[in-house]
Amino acid sequence: MTGVSGQNQYERCVEEAFAEFRAYDEVVDIVAAWEQFLSDISVASAFDFQWFPDPITTDTGAERAPTFTASLTSEYGIVADVIQELDSDAQDFRDRLAPLTAVDTGDVAYDGISPETVDVCLLIASEQAQAARVHLDSFEDGVLQTPNVIPLEFSLIDQDTTPKYKFERMSLVGENFRDKSLPTHARMSPRVSTDGELASIQISISDFDRHKATGVLCNKQPPSLYLACHMWDRVFYDQLNDSQQIEWRREDPDQTLTFEIEADSLADKLNDSYIPNGSVNSAWVNDTLDYLCVVETAEKLTDTRYRIQFRNLSEKRREYKDVVVRGGEFSDLAMLFAGWHCENEVELERGDLDKLTEPTESVGATDSEDYTQPTIGEF
Repeated sequence: MTGVSGQNQYERCVEEAFAEFRAYDEVVDIVAAWEQFLSDISVASAFDFQWFPDPITTDTGAERAPTFTASLTSEYGIVADVIQELDSDAQDFRDRLAPLTAVDTGDVAYDGISPETVDVCLLIASEQAQAARVHLDSFEDGVLQTPNVIPLEFSLIDQDTTPKYKFERMSLVGENFRDKSLPTHARMSPRVSTDGELASIQISISDFDRHKATGVLCNKQPPSLYLACHMWDRVFYDQLNDSQQIEWRREDPDQTLTFEIEADSLADKLNDSYIPNGSVNSAWVNDTLDYLCVVETAEKLTDTRYRIQFRNLSEKRREYKDVVVRGGEFSDLAMLFAGWHCENEVELERGDLDKLTEPTESVGATDSEDYTQPTIGEF
C-alpha cells in the first residue's frame, strides 16, 4: 500500500465494511432475542414467529417489510421494525411508518386464524431515541393510534461480562402493549410501564444463540461480507469431498481446496438446508461470490458459476479474535475478508479490479486430488 493517503483509505474502507457487517448482525441478534423472549411467554400451541414476513402495502402502494412478526395467541400478535438509522425529516419518518400502521390482522395470521389485536413495535437504537421522540411528538393526535404503535429504545449492556440487549419504553410517547388477552405472567405491558415492576425487557445473548444459529439472516438483503462469512463457515466445508475434508482439518492456511458451485443451486441449498424458511435469492449469492472474487478466494467462470478456492483460515483468524469488539460469530473472519477486499479496492486500478469479477471462461477441473495419500517425505 503506497503512502499515508492509501493507508487512510484502506483503514476507512475496512472500518465502513465492518460497521455495515456489525449493523446487520445486530438486527439478526434482535430478531433472535425476541423470538426467544416471545416464545417463553407465549401459549405454545398458538405461537408463530416469522423471520421473513411479506411486505405490508398501503392503499397508495407504499410498502415495507417488517423485521419480524409474531402471533402469541389466537387473539394477539405483534409486527416489529428495527430502526438503527432515523430519517432526519419528520415526514420521511411518517412515510416510513405508513405501511406498518396499515397492518391488517391478516398480516399476522397463524394457521388461518387472524388475531383480534395487533400492535406495532418500533425497536429504536438508543442513539436515535431522542430524534425519534421529537418526530413522534410532532405527529398529529391520532396518526399513530390505529394500530397501536409502541416505541422501545434498545441498547447492548454489560458487554464485557454477560452481554444482553435492553429494551425500554420511550418516555412521553407511544402507547403500551394491548396484551390483556395474554396470561398475567406473560404480559409485556407491566414490564415496560412507568409504574411497572421491571421497566425494561432484558434478553441475554447466551439465551438466544440457538435461534440465531438457525435464523442467520434478517428480513433484508445482507451485506455481501456478511453472507460470505456465513457461507465460508457454514456451507463451503460441506461441498468438499472426503479427502479434501481430511486435508482441511489439518488447518494448513496455505492448502487451497477447490470446487465449483453455481449461484442458483447455492441459493437453493441455503434456503433448503441452512436457513429454514430463508429468503435468499440468486442475486444475493451472485453479489456475494463476486465479493469473494475481489477477496481472491473465488474465481468467476461464467455469469453464474464460480470456482471456490477454499482454505482453513483458523490460524489467520486468531489474529483478530482478541482485537475485534463484539461483532458476531464471524467477526474475526469478517475483519480478515474486509482487509483483503479493501486492499484490492485501494491498490488495484479500476480495470484490474473489474477483471476479478469478470467471467474467465476457464475450464479448469474441479479439485479431485486424494489428499489422504502420503506424499514424499511423509513416510
